[in-house]
Amino acid sequence: MIRQNQQQSEKTASISDAILLMMALLVLNQIIIDLFNRIQKTSPIKKFINPPMITTTIGILAGIVMNEIEADNAMNQIRRGFSQLFLIVLLPPILFESAVNMETQPFFQHFGTIHLYAIFGTLIAILITTGMIYLGGLTGFVTAFPLNLAFVYGSLISATDPVSVIGALKSMEIEKMLGILIFGESILNDAVSLTSYEQFQAALDFYNDSDQGVGWVILGFFLEFILSIIIGFVIGCLSAYILKKRNEDSQDSIAELENIIMFIVPWVSYLIAEALEFSGIVSIIFCGISMARYAIPNLSKSGRKSISKIYHSMSSIFENLTFLFIGIGLIGFDLYWNEMGAGLFLITFFAILFARLANIVSMSFIANWFRSTNKINKSQQVFLWFSGFRGAMAYALSLESCLQFEYYGNIMLTMTILIAIINIYFQGAFIIPLIEILNLKLPQDSNEEEKPQVGCLARCKYAIGQFDQRFISSNLIKSDEKKDIELQDVEKQ
Repeated sequence: MIRQNQQQSEKTASISDAILLMMALLVLNQIIIDLFNRIQKTSPIKKFINPPMITTTIGILAGIVMNEIEADNAMNQIRRGFSQLFLIVLLPPILFESAVNMETQPFFQHFGTIHLYAIFGTLIAILITTGMIYLGGLTGFVTAFPLNLAFVYGSLISATDPVSVIGALKSMEIEKMLGILIFGESILNDAVSLTSYEQFQAALDFYNDSDQGVGWVILGFFLEFILSIIIGFVIGCLSAYILKKRNEDSQDSIAELENIIMFIVPWVSYLIAEALEFSGIVSIIFCGISMARYAIPNLSKSGRKSISKIYHSMSSIFENLTFLFIGIGLIGFDLYWNEMGAGLFLITFFAILFARLANIVSMSFIANWFRSTNKINKSQQVFLWFSGFRGAMAYALSLESCLQFEYYGNIMLTMTILIAIINIYFQGAFIIPLIEILNLKLPQDSNEEEKPQVGCLARCKYAIGQFDQRFISSNLIKSDEKKDIELQDVEKQ
């Protein structure tokens, strides 16, 4: 009993040390970024450095220090705890904040194209990445992955994480259509990857035959994704209805109710979906989208400002934590460099680039086929391809794979960290110069944006817009706010 208590005390102390370390690094990171932002205004290198690069560098330096002082207990706590911490605590507020604060009009205007990239394009990328990794192993020159594990890694590494790109877009006045395509893909893509990863894990548990497993994954993926969307959307609409009725029934301040709904409801959406064994991430994203459209107009002006500021601060802190963890992992974790080998990494890296290219080119072709205006040109496609960062989601899932797949899981983690580092430092450095090279800085012609589209899709969008206006928005948004909301944006392409 005494020994167990001592072990428990040591474990508690290790957790406390890890928490204290991350809090100290967050404060240090914020101080350095603030100093950098002041210097950046007059420095010629401002185009090639961004906050995620600084945060990751601080994480790398922290990992070096922890290795030198042999802080193994704290390092183990970070490694064991990050995956669940990220998926349960860090990621939901980041995605909810993104969904709530995005511009709903251009999002719904390009709703179909965003889903082409985020869902069908990601599935294409998973298949291509899986095939190239598996075929590379058959040559005998690189570490061979079994087909089922190649599918698992293909699903986790296909999640793009363009956090650095989003940061660049805010200061570069990027074309509105291009910005919303990247932004929309970023908040849906992680959900697609996580859902497919979980489905492949389920296939490994219940099927020995690879072909049956893949068929189950495809069916299970779409079923889980659609049901998760419904859960999130319905819960978001219910929150809007509660706020509307409370506003109509009382003239008193409802600030407390607003805060409770805006903070509790997203987590309720997430937890209900998880309890039903669906995707909490998909659910919370569409809960955020529906709340942005129907619930937020029912908030008081002060409530909107406070909620926006709080979620923005939380999202910023959690994103910084993620990059710190990536930097620490590069140095502090026992990675399988020799087991991975240069050959497997090169095959995987080029597979990712080619899969992203196939995603963008094929989905852009389909999108342009149905567009009479606002077609996605070659320069925009190049930028979409280049903005396919791998980061937080892939890192968290690769850490989780270490526990389940051990040897192969550690190889997955090693490749993922190295790919994420290349994305952060190389792609992050050239993302702003690329915007200028491709002449994507100026916003699109507003007249072109307003041109109506013709055809079957345009009629479907018009019907959806009319249904939303007559039956959803009219019942969920308080009357004095309706005149300030654009309800016809779904009609446009």
